[in-house]
Amino acid sequence: MKPAFLTYLRHSFAFRLVMLYVVMFMVSVSVLTGITYWALVAEPREETAATVRAERDQLSDIYKLEGREALVRALEVRAQDPAPRKAFHVFIAPDGEVVSSNLPSWPSQPHFSFFEIEADRYVEGDEVDYQALSLEQVFADGSRLIVGRDIEDIGDREERLIEVLVAAAVISVLLGSAGGIFMSLAVGRRIDAINTAAQQVIKGDLSRRVPTTGSADDFDKLSVTLNEMLDRIERSVEAISRVSDSVAHELRLPLTRLHAELEDLAAKADSGELTPEHAARAIAESERLKAVFEALLRIARIETGRHNINRENVDLGRLVTDVVELYAPEAEAKVLTINCQNEGNALTKGDPNLLFQMMSNLLDNAVKFAPPQSVIMVQLWQEGDHACFTVENEGTGIPADQRAKVLERFYRVGHPDVPGLGLGLSLVDVVVKAHDGDLAFANTAHGFSVQVNLKSVQPEPLKT
Repeated sequence: MKPAFLTYLRHSFAFRLVMLYVVMFMVSVSVLTGITYWALVAEPREETAATVRAERDQLSDIYKLEGREALVRALEVRAQDPAPRKAFHVFIAPDGEVVSSNLPSWPSQPHFSFFEIEADRYVEGDEVDYQALSLEQVFADGSRLIVGRDIEDIGDREERLIEVLVAAAVISVLLGSAGGIFMSLAVGRRIDAINTAAQQVIKGDLSRRVPTTGSADDFDKLSVTLNEMLDRIERSVEAISRVSDSVAHELRLPLTRLHAELEDLAAKADSGELTPEHAARAIAESERLKAVFEALLRIARIETGRHNINRENVDLGRLVTDVVELYAPEAEAKVLTINCQNEGNALTKGDPNLLFQMMSNLLDNAVKFAPPQSVIMVQLWQEGDHACFTVENEGTGIPADQRAKVLERFYRVGHPDVPGLGLGLSLVDVVVKAHDGDLAFANTAHGFSVQVNLKSVQPEPLKT
């Protein structure tokens, strides 16, 4: 492999993860093999060793108490024992004479711990393999007694287990490495696509999106989420750009007027021709600027959660009554009729001042844009667990393709002759969202309506 590719694999999380799983798999295989080894090899060997030790001690006692002939008889009986594990022995006299044996050979020097003897036999031309686990007893007169039991099957199991463990380790490493490389490349391509899109966005291309494969896998879900986030960011940046342009546009004219008025004031003051009207115009322009900044600041504080919303049970019916009474003189001046259908008993949890401002802005817009001698309908009713508030006038309303934009700061739909800052609906939107409500626009049979749905609460029981 090329050094660069090896470096890539070394830093690839997917490759490291696969290698970790390979190691865990090998450890698991080793543990399982160890348990199997104990059950099939170690434990049977220990049981056989305990049997051989007991037989050696018993035969030694026979020799010590009853003599050689008794020992030989016991060995011959033991050799004919049909036990699953064949018995082996050799008894050697002090002078080296083999008194009794069914072993083909044995060590010339005594052993004082367990050892194994090859005890293969030939039967009708075939070799029968035996492996005798043996233990020796050297008597005081120099005689040697070696007894053992066959453990050829245990040895075969041990060899097979070792072969399986080695094969599993090799196969695990090979398959794991291949899987790691494949997974690293597959995952790497998906991550590279995300990185490439992110780099393009960082460079300023907000239209760039992360490609999806349509497989609906975890990477596709991540890509869809990232794309939704990029869509939101792009819309936010575009909105900020529009707001910045609008702020510059909205403030340029008042500042120019204010500057001109102040220059005029200075000139009039020098000539002695200063009148209250000059100061009033300058004050009006400064108040407009102040209103813009205060509205922007209030919207920003609510949006970012820096406005401390005093949440309490609010009687929406009372707020509706107060708002209608507030705008009744203005509506009357424009020959407008305000019809109010207020069911009352509608409570919500929220800030009464913000909710009053929200209702005021909606009714203010309805009065501003309603044609003369028309009717404005204000309604409040309970629907399920929501309180619904609507304001409807007989105006032309807002075109469907501009209803999302009117919630942006300074965005205004037509009517250049109608005074306003273009911030009323923006404030309505943030207030509704701050109260976990929803805002909807709709064309009606009589004109245009705005509806606000707020989650209602149950009135607290009277204390007795």
